[in-house]
Amino acid sequence: MASPMIIGISASMGFILADTYFIGELGSAELAALGFVGPIIMIIISASIGLSAGTSSVLARASGKDDHTEMVRLATNSFILSVIISLIFTVVGLLTIDPLFTLLGADEVTLPLIREYMEVWYWSPIFMIVPMVAMGVMRALGDTSLQGKLMIIASMANVILDPIMIFGLFGFPRMEMAGAALATLITRAGTLAAVIYYLTYRFHVLKITKEVISHFGDSYRKIIHVGLPAMGTNMIIPMAGSVLIAIVARYGNDAVAGVNLASRIESVTIIAFYALSAVIGPFVGQNLGAQRHDRIEQALKQCAMFTLIFGAVLAAFIAVIGPYITMQFGDDVAIQQVANHYLYIVPVSYGAYGFVMTANATFNGIGKPLPGVVVSTLRVAIFQFPLVLLASLVFGELNYLIAASSISNILAGIIAYYWVMKTVRQLAPDTPEGTLKQSPAE
Repeated sequence: MASPMIIGISASMGFILADTYFIGELGSAELAALGFVGPIIMIIISASIGLSAGTSSVLARASGKDDHTEMVRLATNSFILSVIISLIFTVVGLLTIDPLFTLLGADEVTLPLIREYMEVWYWSPIFMIVPMVAMGVMRALGDTSLQGKLMIIASMANVILDPIMIFGLFGFPRMEMAGAALATLITRAGTLAAVIYYLTYRFHVLKITKEVISHFGDSYRKIIHVGLPAMGTNMIIPMAGSVLIAIVARYGNDAVAGVNLASRIESVTIIAFYALSAVIGPFVGQNLGAQRHDRIEQALKQCAMFTLIFGAVLAAFIAVIGPYITMQFGDDVAIQQVANHYLYIVPVSYGAYGFVMTANATFNGIGKPLPGVVVSTLRVAIFQFPLVLLASLVFGELNYLIAASSISNILAGIIAYYWVMKTVRQLAPDTPEGTLKQSPAE
């Protein structure tokens, strides 16, 4: 299930890097502006991931029980719910551009660039959240290959449109920052049209009828039971990123641009963890619905082993090639130095962070999302914030702030492992903790 997701997410992250590359060609101020908007965009993306997780969790359990009527109600009403939430983000976002980014530390150089980008980008939540939820439906039904293909096509289209609209090629006007946002909006609109078609005519779960909509309240409660905490879990991370950027802004625009560049490179390198967390929830939900508790624990043990081994290999690999990558995103040595320091320090914790994502997705999959909220809150509010503030006030150097993030990942990973394994071992009915029953077939 994860293999097609890796390909699709790789393509999506690739166009994020392409955005960074082309905007970096405009100048360091534009790259710094992108650093400020990045965490805010990730908050909305994270909200869509959380809503998608809620939909996927309840739908996977209905799929495990082979209840098609319930699947149609959940899929259709989650679609309507995602439209409503998208419009709220658009309205609130457009009304708060200047005060929000001023609060985050944007100055008279970066604020106009941020406004230029976000006045266009804030029209895209409906084209982002709705497809994300629809893809959660597809995953719950066991199909990840189609999602991977859609993500690849959208990413290729975005990479093609980016230079055309940013630099004004082939007769198009030069739009610079606004052009990058418009390219993203257009490609995501195409994705929305595609998922509506597939949910309606391939999966047959999108049916906007009076009977289905009459169950909106019931579907809403089921989805939000997991979706709202999952949204909170996912939104905590970019919110913390916004606070981190506000602190980093004290070190200048080059520091903001460097951390943003490293974060975007990071998002590409940990794609396997994103893919794993995207599919473990539906996997757990389907097996829970089918009463196959033994497979859930076995899968989690394998996931833990994978994240630790792959994370260690990844950290060593990035330490070697990191400087060569950062050189491709502009000629500003100060920005490159900040990015390189980040890529030396934070990847050490990738294995632990990968399992945090897996554990949180598992909690969502079994319909118990609150532990995931607690783990993520511990990671950013109890570990990261105090350590970052201590590093900033006592040590002063930016590298200590970066190290604080790495330490918080490791601590959260340890807690997540013990908590999720204990929770899973308690799932099997009439079975002592730690001794799950095997099915007769095994």
